[in-house]
Amino acid sequence: MPGFTRRPCIGVSNINGNAFNHEIASFLEPNGLELTEHIRGEINSLDYTFDFKNDTIWGYHDSESVEIRNHPPDPPVAIFNTGGTEITLPVTEFLAILEEWRVFLESVPEPHWLDRR
Repeated sequence: MPGFTRRPCIGVSNINGNAFNHEIASFLEPNGLELTEHIRGEINSLDYTFDFKNDTIWGYHDSESVEIRNHPPDPPVAIFNTGGTEITLPVTEFLAILEEWRVFLESVPEPHWLDRR
């Protein structure tokens, strides 16, 4: 189409049925820079001196969600759940993944479909 400029697309494909990678990739795919920073802020604002669970930082309890659980002295974990098997990841690793995603998003030429998301 003349005059049409295709915008860069960011997305993930199914990771060979690997539930762990698929859950994380599915979570990252729709999250732009603003949402990524918001989620990082939510995680960093939690008080990890207390025992807690069911602290949903993204999504809903009865459907797709990411929850933070903390049971000291064990390290806090992020729980990915799309209504099936829970996938557990240490919060420190989740924060590192979010940082990598932020760096990646900043490297993609704008505009792209995750602008202002």
